[in-house]
Amino acid sequence: MKLFSIGETEIRCSPLLLMLIPAAVVFGREGLLAAAFLSLSVHEAAHAIMAARLGFRPERIEIQPFGFVARADLRAASAGERALIYAAGPAASVMLAAFSALAGELIPAYSAASLGLTEYNLLICAVNLLPALPLDGGRLIYSAVMDRGRKPALRALRVMGALTGAAFLAAFGLLLANGFVNPTFAVMGAFLIAAALREKEPAFFTRHKRICAGRALPVRFFAAPQEATVAEAYSLLPAGSYAVLSVLDGAGRRLGELDEYALSQAASALGASATLKEAVEITRRGML
Repeated sequence: MKLFSIGETEIRCSPLLLMLIPAAVVFGREGLLAAAFLSLSVHEAAHAIMAARLGFRPERIEIQPFGFVARADLRAASAGERALIYAAGPAASVMLAAFSALAGELIPAYSAASLGLTEYNLLICAVNLLPALPLDGGRLIYSAVMDRGRKPALRALRVMGALTGAAFLAAFGLLLANGFVNPTFAVMGAFLIAAALREKEPAFFTRHKRICAGRALPVRFFAAPQEATVAEAYSLLPAGSYAVLSVLDGAGRRLGELDEYALSQAASALGASATLKEAVEITRRGML
């Protein structure tokens, strides 16, 4: 559900969040909800900060039951850059768990509060490293095989995500049967199943298939200087249309033209940090 936009970044809210808040209040789990929200917000903020430092602007920020989920276009990212972005969240969770454990040892009042931040963040890290979409472990595996066998990998990782969600729902039922109410497990399970089933191929492959299937897309033209990187050009690509990029030299003269396909091929051949001038040059030589 879209709330508003900040520049070109959409701010959206998950309907599941509206279900979790009253459930937490009814069952007296406001503290658990606050700990979960804080922990997952730190986790997702680490992803967003790492992506931004590598030059990939978040397109959409979703307020989920367990924090903020940042969506960024990583089509031009190298395998190493994607690994850094996906690993940043689990690393932040481990750091927050260590900080919480240290605070528990040094500050009696914090220890007495029993917020559970240490255990919760270790759980977040462990769960997110599972080989399932939309978790970080699944994204690491999928990005590693994106250029070969991506369809079987996508199907397998989606199934793993749905099974992980089902396991959380089963854990909720088991705990409930023993008199312990933890709505976090129930909502996390429902969220993982829904998110796994929504996982799709990256936008480039989706748009390319639509065009090949005879379904037209509008074409948008834009220009960028020759010293700009492939990653910077990707951050400018408009959604819902096919882009054609004119590369300009320092005097404003057109060096050449790159469409989305050529830009994608240049990213694979040269890496996301290559300049547009280099991309034009290898395109002219027929090296793509």
